[in-house]
Parts: sequence; C-alpha cells; structure tokens
Amino acid sequence: MVKALSERPAVFVDRDGVINRRLPGDYVSAWEQFHFLPGARAGLRALREAGYLLVVITNQRGIGRGLMSEADLAEVHRRMQVELIGADAGVDAILHCPHDLSAGCDCRKPKPGMIVRALERFAIDVSRSWVVGDSLSDLQAGQAMGIRGILVVPPGGLRPPGVPAARSLLSAARAIVAGRRQP
Repeated sequence: MVKALSERPAVFVDRDGVINRRLPGDYVSAWEQFHFLPGARAGLRALREAGYLLVVITNQRGIGRGLMSEADLAEVHRRMQVELIGADAGVDAILHCPHDLSAGCDCRKPKPGMIVRALERFAIDVSRSWVVGDSLSDLQAGQAMGIRGILVVPPGGLRPPGVPAARSLLSAARAIVAGRRQP
C-alpha cells in the first residue's frame, strides 16, 4: 500500500501522569488541581517542532462515576491548551473516554478506540507514530494499532522488563526525535 504524501506521524500522549501531575485516588476535575509536570511543555514543543501531530488520549472515568462533568473536563482542557499554545506546545486534538470501567466501551484504554477516532480524523502515518503513557494500558492501546510506545516512569518508579521507558515526557520526546533522525 502506498502512503499518501500528506500522512504525518503522530504522538498519542496520555494526560494524567505524563502531561500533568496525577492526583492519587482522585480526578483532576478543576483547573486549580491541574499542575504541569516538569518537562511536559518542552517535550510537547520538541515533538511539534519535529513535525509530529500531537493527540492527547485520556481515560476520564470520573465523568462516568459522576465525580465531574463533561463541562468540567472541557474547561480543564481549554485552559491546558491555552497554556500549551503559550509555550508553542499546543496539541492538535484532545480525546477522552468518559466511561466507567463497567461500560464496555471501545474507547477506554487499553482498547484503541480513541486512536481509531484520531486516525479517522487525521491523515496519520501509523508506522512512524508513537504512544507515550504512564500505564501499560496506554501502550497496549497503541500496540493494538501497530504503534510503538514509551512508558513514562517517574524517578523511583519501577520499569517493567522489556518496555521502552523514559523519566518524563521531555525524555520520551528526545528519544522519539533522536530516533527519527536515524536513517
């Protein structure tokens, strides 16, 4: 199959634990709870400058559990995007799964539904794309679509054997961009 010249590689990025600090046992349901992780903006900017399409894919089961609304999430994402644009690191799309675990949907990672939606919306070259997440379920969503992944494991965290890992989104971005430059 011949690839269309307009297809771009993408990086599918999980949100909580990769872009922003995860709230242990809770959900980021208001902007005041959202705190960028060190290197997140710089990592997204590096990927953007390297020509990657940036798509956030995030499970947000707090909506399905009634702990926040779609409007709450939309406001957090709107403000996140304003901050990212101000850092020349804006993302091209933010996709979320609002369902609880028992919903049986096709979009909750590790299922690849959010990636499928992005592939329907954008001309993406899957063979040159990546998933960056802090959970194996993030990487499994990518694997289901033939997309490589890098696990973000914070300092002190345990890296599963045989899984490509980085300490931050910035470290992952540097590895992705460096690999792209290799013949």
